[in-house]
Amino acid sequence: MQTGNRRLLIGTFAAVLLAFGASPAAADIIIDTSIDASGQGFGAVQRLLTVEQTGSDKTNPTGTEMACDANVGGSLSTNGCLGADASSPNNGYFTPNSADAVNGPKNSLANLSGFTNADQIVIVYNPSQEGNKGGTATDIQDLTLKFYDSNNNLVIAVDGGCGDSCTNSAADPLYFADTGVNLGNGGTGFALVLDATQAALVNAACGAQLLGCTTLAAETTILLANDGPDSFTLANINDLCDPNIPGDCPTPQNVPEPITLSLFGAGLAGAVGLFRRRKKSA
Repeated sequence: MQTGNRRLLIGTFAAVLLAFGASPAAADIIIDTSIDASGQGFGAVQRLLTVEQTGSDKTNPTGTEMACDANVGGSLSTNGCLGADASSPNNGYFTPNSADAVNGPKNSLANLSGFTNADQIVIVYNPSQEGNKGGTATDIQDLTLKFYDSNNNLVIAVDGGCGDSCTNSAADPLYFADTGVNLGNGGTGFALVLDATQAALVNAACGAQLLGCTTLAAETTILLANDGPDSFTLANINDLCDPNIPGDCPTPQNVPEPITLSLFGAGLAGAVGLFRRRKKSA
């Protein structure tokens, strides 16, 4: 193979990969302040994951809460965490098994029926703080979302939070300076969504219409916690936005459509064909 032709083929293939973002530099779960997620009663909405300080931690004004659940053979398990960090890119931290989780109906495997694009996924964070114990701020060190297929196999995990680089300040991606005082779980809510990179990863892993993923589980570590219970629920953005207001609901994005993938294949095939023609003429 001549050096010039080899460079042409490699360069073309690299350019195509770069165009499709084959190596995302960063991904995160982010706060979407445009979504109103307040006013959820604790018993009104099925919780994905609930965490509360236990024992001596109750007296700690700036404690740490940990909780996790998982899909184990189709059943909910609050003792079987992922045991590893999220799919790359990740925040470098994973939540270990913990006894802080509130068991029973306040934890559940969320059903992804009705979700057709990762852009629709909203995780509503419902914190409950006592201001007289140390403030109303919280800082999510880690929130990992785990997607399972119909055979209960883990398909992909994505995460957000400050990981191993927490500053307990606004510099952290999931820092909440004021969650209110004694509002109770569901008294205030914050909408968390996947950023463009993570949405693309989930869409690609779960396939068209997200049909390759059927259930969702979660794990979390929350810093500065001084009460509880704190919980996370799954919501579809189409249930939280008004389609009659322009721009209020998101437009699906991030995943190459089949026609785009066909163009990818055609472009690569064309590069190979060009290489063959040059080699023959040489």
